[in-house]
Amino acid sequence: MMQRLKSPHAGGIFLLVFLMLWSCAPRTTAPSLWQLTSPDGRLRVQVDLSPVGQLSYRLWKQRQDSEVEILGRSPLGILRADQAFDSLHFVSGGDVTAHDASYQLRHGKRLQNRNHYQEHTLRFENTQGAQLEVVFRAYDDGIAFRYRFPEEDTALYTVQRELTGFKLPDGNAWMQPYDSSTAYAPAYERNYEGPFAVGTPAPLDDGWCFPALFEVNQHWVLLSEANLKQNFFASHLAQQADSGLYTVVPPESDEAFGYANAQAQWQLPWEMPWRVVMVGERLGDVVESNLISHVSDPSVVADPSWVEPGRASWAWWSGYLDHTNDTPEKLKRFIDFAQTMGWEYSLIDAGWDHRPGFDLADMAAYAAAHHVNLLLWYNSGGPTNRVQAGPRDLMYYPEMREKEFQRIAALGVKGVKIDFFGSDKQAFVQLYLDILRDAARHHLLVNFHGSTLPRGWSRTYPHLISMESVKGSEGYIYHADFEQKSPEHNTILPFTRNVVGPMDYTPVALSTQQVPHRTSYGFELALSVVFESGITHFADRPDVYLAQPDAVVAFLKRVPAAWDDTRLVAGYPGAEAIMARRKNDVWYVGGINGESTAKTLSVDLGFLDAGEYALQLIADGATHQQFTVTKRRVTRQSVEEVATLPVGGFVMTITPVAQ
Repeated sequence: MMQRLKSPHAGGIFLLVFLMLWSCAPRTTAPSLWQLTSPDGRLRVQVDLSPVGQLSYRLWKQRQDSEVEILGRSPLGILRADQAFDSLHFVSGGDVTAHDASYQLRHGKRLQNRNHYQEHTLRFENTQGAQLEVVFRAYDDGIAFRYRFPEEDTALYTVQRELTGFKLPDGNAWMQPYDSSTAYAPAYERNYEGPFAVGTPAPLDDGWCFPALFEVNQHWVLLSEANLKQNFFASHLAQQADSGLYTVVPPESDEAFGYANAQAQWQLPWEMPWRVVMVGERLGDVVESNLISHVSDPSVVADPSWVEPGRASWAWWSGYLDHTNDTPEKLKRFIDFAQTMGWEYSLIDAGWDHRPGFDLADMAAYAAAHHVNLLLWYNSGGPTNRVQAGPRDLMYYPEMREKEFQRIAALGVKGVKIDFFGSDKQAFVQLYLDILRDAARHHLLVNFHGSTLPRGWSRTYPHLISMESVKGSEGYIYHADFEQKSPEHNTILPFTRNVVGPMDYTPVALSTQQVPHRTSYGFELALSVVFESGITHFADRPDVYLAQPDAVVAFLKRVPAAWDDTRLVAGYPGAEAIMARRKNDVWYVGGINGESTAKTLSVDLGFLDAGEYALQLIADGATHQQFTVTKRRVTRQSVEEVATLPVGGFVMTITPVAQ
């Protein structure tokens, strides 16, 4: 619980006397230090108001018989155009409240979730009497805090920037540079990099992205943002982090060629997004955390049963270079393939609106006759981007969007992929959320591409089935360095980007496009389990997949897209990742070796329940384009040793044996 203290080590008797004196003392003796602990008592956040009114916080984690520092003194505050909240005095702080509830997700790393935390709200005034609340939550696996202006006024106020920081101790960092503005960026599509020293400046002036991963004091820390609403912009981290102090900054003013204001405007009261700090001794504590969902608003969709996760065939990637998949006849072959594989969806990508001979009503009827759900691509612009690929304008203007959603829903289309947002400004956040609200009324799934980062929206809008915000398989088309960098990048993503929400990487790209692979077929196959997305778009052609061994084809038919549980078995960013995910009573395990040397990866099956299981292993063969398939009986005491090629990988299915 949070307590008002003069020092973090004050005793209980002193505290009681202090509180009695404080209740009748003049304002000058108001408390200046508060503490909040996690439900298990092992995580402690301390909020401190200095004699000159500067607000800050610190974070510790209990480890064995002592505490270790997770965050040093980190600044709090916010600047409005009319008021500065950088010199404050304490007004009030209510009781600490305990919360323990459960909720369900339609897709993600875990469908059943427990939201268990302690919360305290502290109210302050600046020198002009304007009020600011800071709300802190403490969970067993991290903390979250946000600002709130509690006063009421219908006039518009402007937030220029936050003063929020995260002071990391010395250690290692894995981060992604924030994109410089182009026709296609920012879109969170650079490589994740690391390890490098905490405090290393970003290579670009634009700074660093959320989420950011750190290894400090024998703990793992992940920073991100959640519950972003239409009243604020999406934030990132500044370029400079002197002495390990990472600070929150707004979007760049030149994003979207200067379209819209980079600052945020809203009426009072005004509540900001949560700043989230995940913490764990194990890397798995961070990977398995659903803290982003926990702090986000519950579903606004009263009955989300129509939201069905699934797998999709997709013609764009494998036909990009020679446009061989552009004809209606070829697109129908991908629908046929989805039916053959038992996949729920088939996606028709950019340009379908002007493709010769394409008739949407005919294509939708063909898909329905083959028991496959159709998904359609759209450009998000409007005046917001200069990308000409179509259909465009239909998603930007509300009247046109409503008309188009009515039309395609009536034809039986089940979802939309909307691309090329290219900014984190408040106007774009409003566009995202307007699209989600409209799509919900028509029972349409939504997949955002060329987009911002997941910020908890999939809990609030469960039909947000995935988001790109990653350099995925299309890196093999657009980026010459992807051949060399993809293995390391892919073994950082499970510990960073994919922790905070669904990631439409479009995995299992086996054939060669513009840029060749170094990774093995086993590595690529494993990405269907290592990565999580509410819809998995398989990148390659039907003939490529059907040419694989029967066991591989059967695995692709079977692998789910939503999970009852997720466990990190082993891993280290940039080196290797072994992920176990459960659907019903079957476990799927994917492992990737991100390094250029052959390895034997150890898979401890201690995550299993008691009993005997049938294990099937699909691993690297003699070459990078071959597989080996083995079967055996295992129990939770088993430890499997799997040989992988350089940048190789494997998958397992583990099924209970009927007793």
